[in-house]
Amino acid sequence: MAFKRNLELKTLQNYYNREDNQIVVLYGDRYSGRESLLRDFLKGKDHFYYHARSCSEDEQLKLWADELKDDLPKGTEPGEGFSGIMSTIISRPSEEGKRVIVVDEFQNIIKSGNEFMEVVVRGAHNKLGDQPVMFLLCSSSVYWIENLMVEKLKELAFEISGLIRLNDLKFLDFTRNFKNYELESSVEAYSIIGGSPMLWEMWDDRHTVAENVCRLVLKDGAPLNEYGKHILPSELREPPVYNTILATLAQGKNKLNDIYKYTGYSRAKISVYIKNLIELEIVEKIDSVNTAGHENVQKGIYRITDPFVRFWFKYIFRNYSKLLLTPPDKFYSKYIAPTFKSYTAYCFTDVCAEYLDILNHMDKLSFRYNQRGVWVGKVGTIDTVATDDNGRTLVALCNWENPVMNYEDYEWLMFCVKQAKLDVNDIYLFSAGDFDLELQQEAMINEHIRLIDGTQL
Repeated sequence: MAFKRNLELKTLQNYYNREDNQIVVLYGDRYSGRESLLRDFLKGKDHFYYHARSCSEDEQLKLWADELKDDLPKGTEPGEGFSGIMSTIISRPSEEGKRVIVVDEFQNIIKSGNEFMEVVVRGAHNKLGDQPVMFLLCSSSVYWIENLMVEKLKELAFEISGLIRLNDLKFLDFTRNFKNYELESSVEAYSIIGGSPMLWEMWDDRHTVAENVCRLVLKDGAPLNEYGKHILPSELREPPVYNTILATLAQGKNKLNDIYKYTGYSRAKISVYIKNLIELEIVEKIDSVNTAGHENVQKGIYRITDPFVRFWFKYIFRNYSKLLLTPPDKFYSKYIAPTFKSYTAYCFTDVCAEYLDILNHMDKLSFRYNQRGVWVGKVGTIDTVATDDNGRTLVALCNWENPVMNYEDYEWLMFCVKQAKLDVNDIYLFSAGDFDLELQQEAMINEHIRLIDGTQL
């Protein structure tokens, strides 16, 4: 099953339909489904595609020229250098309107110099031919695009017409595509494969979550088993250090001092490696929302953000020897099932936050918030704190593991609110199960409380 990115496809088409030439940067991580989107967009269009390698500039030019020869009349040679190659592509006769020139992983060319980008700009200004063109520069290096590209390109960056980032698909998208799953199975599956279209294509909702895990992850040679073995990007040095830090985070040791005590690495070393993982969007630092109760805040908390990385290091990496000698179904029953409900609770919290974001976007809340985060106290956590510029505040608590959210849970939330020194306007209580009678009665007399159960989600 292919999962289409209709919004991004429409955005690309809008750039293509403009009368003038365009330079568009399309980027997303290596499992964002970029290739599938490109195939959909290029269908029926005059286009040329080149995938840039990580190699010297001379070798890049030779590779590009060799590939280009296949599209030229016999005996015709491409021009020399980036200018010659681009002139050859642009000047080729066309009867299909605007030509799309795709350069994938273009950062592999840019890193060695700006000549290529200068040529692209000249092409966009019709200095290499009169053929209407759209340059589509693609990359899987999210950090490089967002943090280093402008510094590298300098004034040439102003020539870029638009940047399109391929973010992970949302939980709502997941439920629309995997209609055989109820809430519990959807949350469990999403906590493993997240919003990655490429991983979604492997998942089959005609099978249970456990069956999919056994089929895709636990069998030797299965696609996600192989993916897990090579889970870190190849450019990272010292994989053992990264693996150790990720394995430590996956076990709930999420403060710098906890990692230091467990691994024996120096705090300085841990900080450097975590910074790299944050740049790759594999790990995030959870900064508690700023409230008057700052003295009660716990600082320096880290979490693995990539769902499959988190799942792999939580269950597979630490038990890999057992996996090699245990049938998949037995492995799942012994090493995953006992703690899996608790493990997926973090995902349910994210699902509830997404639900609030949708209501916020639709103006279905009592006010429209512009900031949302989590409050992590030295004692207790508020799953969601959302505020607007006028100081109006919404808080939320999420219950995933217990069949019923009870009045004591609400009282605990109010204790945390007091610790955070918040003046609260609205209280949203989410429960995958039910609410006890006392809490239901409280919600009937307190207009600020909203109860959201699993059927609504």
